[in-house]
Amino acid sequence: MPREANLFRITGGSPSRALKRVANIPPSWIARARKARKSREPEVAKALQKASRLRRRRPNARAAIRNAETEVRALLREWETAYQKQCFYYGIRALLEIGRKGKTSL
Repeated sequence: MPREANLFRITGGSPSRALKRVANIPPSWIARARKARKSREPEVAKALQKASRLRRRRPNARAAIRNAETEVRALLREWETAYQKQCFYYGIRALLEIGRKGKTSL
């Protein structure tokens, strides 16, 4: 059973606050966060196209358009959270590298 990723939630998405709590961020964490974000993109694209198509072809179908827009907002919220996590882990990694070497190559 995988452990729950609480670091992002506990620190409020702040790499500087998380710096005190971790010793290292493996590159695989960044890669996994990127993969999670990229895997959502086809769903987001389909939802955006569906909402656009409904607005264009059926402008009076208000309930269907509202449902499609709600779905788009939910998917975009998930995608944005995944993007923020990716940036968060990347930021921690950069701060750790700055602390060790005085500069970053990332």
